[in-house]
Amino acid sequence: MTETKQKNRKAANTGAADTNVPQVNGSLPLYRDPRPVHSATHADAAVLVAPTDFGFAAEAPMIQLTVDEFERAGLDYPILFFGDDRQPYVVTGLEAGRNLFVSEGQYQVGAYIPAYLRRYPFVFARDEGSERLILCLDHASGRVAGKDADGAVALFDAGDATELTQQALRFCENYEGAQARTRVLISLLEELDLFEIKRVHYTAPGSAEPSLLVEYRTVDRARFEALPTDQFLRLREAGALPAIHAQIASQAKWDALAAVARTT
Repeated sequence: MTETKQKNRKAANTGAADTNVPQVNGSLPLYRDPRPVHSATHADAAVLVAPTDFGFAAEAPMIQLTVDEFERAGLDYPILFFGDDRQPYVVTGLEAGRNLFVSEGQYQVGAYIPAYLRRYPFVFARDEGSERLILCLDHASGRVAGKDADGAVALFDAGDATELTQQALRFCENYEGAQARTRVLISLLEELDLFEIKRVHYTAPGSAEPSLLVEYRTVDRARFEALPTDQFLRLREAGALPAIHAQIASQAKWDALAAVARTT
């Protein structure tokens, strides 16, 4: 176990006598009230594990993605790189405040659910007092309850993290590892100058003129296919080729997404 993971686990398993609860900072999209999971503050806290409600993502037209998810996610959504940090996202809607894949709290059957959503209501966040990552729980979630609630699983038992909390830690640790691999891919794409800027316009129902939906970056297929052998081999050795092919192929999903928007 790495030092970071050891620190994370310690943060979640601290006994009730330790009241030095860390504070979090940074932006966590879709999380409205994330609080550090700590036995001193969460001794009686629990999470409803079923049924899963994705209503918290109903107004999110884009969801963050990691490189590990490109191949599967690209079968259902366009994948794009957005913002100054080139963070990958899947596009789930063509209008602000609407996710076409969530209806009445349920995710569309058969559609890929990004890991960013599957880890909810848990998340890793930065400790304000250090660079360590700590496990947090979104207390704005309807899945957070008292340990005596029907269908609820406690976070702690006599000061020790339960299996639910341990699973949440492992999932978030794996997610952070995938994010690190994602940053490696982005660095390679930038170094090899493989990004191109694209703009998507969308004509909403009842509107006569199209409007700019999003400006983003994608892998330039022509540049990618024209790479010198040594640069292509660098991508292959980094394991980046499947993700690049999936991202390029996912651009065909814009039309499918528009068709869904028109029918709903």
